[in-house]
Amino acid sequence: MYTELLDYLRGQECFIEAEARPSRMRNFISEYNRKYGESLSIHDDGMILLQEDANKWGLELRLYVRACPPANIKRLGFTHNDAYRNDFSYRLNDNDILEYLFDHGYRIGFN
Repeated sequence: MYTELLDYLRGQECFIEAEARPSRMRNFISEYNRKYGESLSIHDDGMILLQEDANKWGLELRLYVRACPPANIKRLGFTHNDAYRNDFSYRLNDNDILEYLFDHGYRIGFN
């Protein structure tokens, strides 16, 4: 389903981050490490830990790329990014797509 995205990402640097409150982040890290054989910790690059009282309940996964993707890829939901990761101009917020990327070898942090 997302093979065009995999083709687009091949050969270029991208960055993946996870953002959540501590309780949700602990669950994510445990599941991520078990599923992918990793040793991700809350202190690794790409991990954004919110305050426990933050007005956000779930986990948000984001993919950052440096340049505007072609239209067939951009339509997946990429938006221009001015505020975060200033070295990456576009980002995608979609947990399902990021899980797909994890299943195909991409990991939290620089890829």
